[in-house]
Amino acid sequence: MLRALVQERLCESLASLGWAEITPEVTVPDKPEFGDFSSNIAFALKAQRPGASPRQIAEKIVAHLDKSPFERVEVVGPGFINFFLQPETVQHALREILEQEYHYGKLEMGRGRRALVEFVSANPTGPLTIGHCRQAVLGDVISRLLENAGYDVTREYYYNDAGRQMKLLGESVRARYLELLGQPVPFPEEGYHGEYIYEIAREIQKRHDTSWATASVEQFKEFAETDLFSEIRRTLSRLFRLPPERVFDIYYNETWLYAHDTQNALASVTNAQVLQWLSELGFAYEKDGAIWFKATALGRPQDRVLVRSHTGEPTYRLPDMAYHANKLLRGFDLIIDIFGADHQDTYQDVLAAVRALWEGGKLPKECNPDKIHVLIHQWVNLLRGGQPVKMSKRMATFVTIDELIDEIKSTVELDPTLDSEQTREDFSVNVVRYFLLMRSADSHVQFDLDLAKRQSKDNPVYYVMYAYTRIRSIFDKSRESIGSIESLGALGAQEELALIKKLDEFPQIVRDATEHLAPHFIAVYLHELAGIFHDFYEKHRVLDETNAELMHARLALCRGVQMVLESAFALLGLKAPERM
Repeated sequence: MLRALVQERLCESLASLGWAEITPEVTVPDKPEFGDFSSNIAFALKAQRPGASPRQIAEKIVAHLDKSPFERVEVVGPGFINFFLQPETVQHALREILEQEYHYGKLEMGRGRRALVEFVSANPTGPLTIGHCRQAVLGDVISRLLENAGYDVTREYYYNDAGRQMKLLGESVRARYLELLGQPVPFPEEGYHGEYIYEIAREIQKRHDTSWATASVEQFKEFAETDLFSEIRRTLSRLFRLPPERVFDIYYNETWLYAHDTQNALASVTNAQVLQWLSELGFAYEKDGAIWFKATALGRPQDRVLVRSHTGEPTYRLPDMAYHANKLLRGFDLIIDIFGADHQDTYQDVLAAVRALWEGGKLPKECNPDKIHVLIHQWVNLLRGGQPVKMSKRMATFVTIDELIDEIKSTVELDPTLDSEQTREDFSVNVVRYFLLMRSADSHVQFDLDLAKRQSKDNPVYYVMYAYTRIRSIFDKSRESIGSIESLGALGAQEELALIKKLDEFPQIVRDATEHLAPHFIAVYLHELAGIFHDFYEKHRVLDETNAELMHARLALCRGVQMVLESAFALLGLKAPERM
């Protein structure tokens, strides 16, 4: 809002000079002595005005500028323009924030458009680990951001219910079941060794005793798959704070892509169809009994096997190609894939194939692959006592999402009047989500478990939540539910104005986070806002009956902070606490 005001005044000045061909960029300086905002527009205009220096251009712009919103405007250095806002201008920004209430920070960029977000999509071969947790939280928050921007969002889980890993799951459970019956068989070389495999085998023994001794691997696979996927849904329900049936809108089965049922609107293109199309376009060939994707012809570094020679089974790439062709055919305006770093090469091959199908006329014109945006996230390293906790799903040295939440939950100590199973659960889920959102997706996360369990300002989650509970406490003690927006002129202290300026940044932060698929922008902003509020709170008394005008103004300011905190919490899927 304030940034837009500065940009608007600059545009007016440029128009009066006949220089309206460039939109001025306005930024927030790193140091307050350089003003509230700064612009380098003079340098951008230098190429069109070779006879003048950037400083001369800047001085001309300032001379034609409407300076009423500003305390002062300076040209510094070789041609930067620095803007210092009037207190009244800043106070007016708070008035607009309060008038918008919870519409503040809402966007319209996706109104009337449909978006598909695919995330998690883990094989149901074991519990969800902390690595899956990062992708789950990223996908959930990106979906929330898109909904906030007006998109009609479909959350989708690609359910890998076919292929070699699922067969290994069935073989692993069968081996453990027979072991429990005293009929040991060789354990599959690359099977799953976790304790959870024994748990599934014990459950089968409990229900069926010895009657499954001759059951097929497929039967064991189906039982384990159902059991594990139920656990996955329960875990995601806990992490997203949603009923299990609402965690995802669609579970897209990989087996649909193997079928020839053209009546399935979600899978009108099958693996076989993709193979045929690639062959017709010259991008698939046979070699050594296998079918290969001629990826090098599309600029990729090497060709890839699509169908294995020894089993006739497709590799991951082929069903992924069919799946993405179907995504495009389903009519979404925006398609987002969220993958771990191990998909870096795979997804580029898949998108190269889909583009080849589109350019080759096999997919309709409206199925432009540019609609697909891929977000790759890096790994999570869990630290305990400063040492990494190693994770491997197969060897069962992993830490699950549930174990992580439970460990934090076991140490939570809250206000005794509020301490309950639910409040401890809410705080622990907040910690897990926020710790995974603090860094950009392309950065590794060092999840410090000792810090996560600490209940002090060193813990960023506690620090942010404490700002919110301080405001709750103020309103609990006050007889006023909100201050009067007519008294905002009393807000003139540096800490008060700094707080309003930070609130003013919120819509732009939300827009940037949405456009760049970068939830960490909001997590970082929350921490910064909490810090400015704590500074204000410790230096200024809010509830002061001896100065009613100032008290009402500060209550209004606190209400603005509370409102923005709640909106940011909602976007990040955090639960606002009543007290700490």
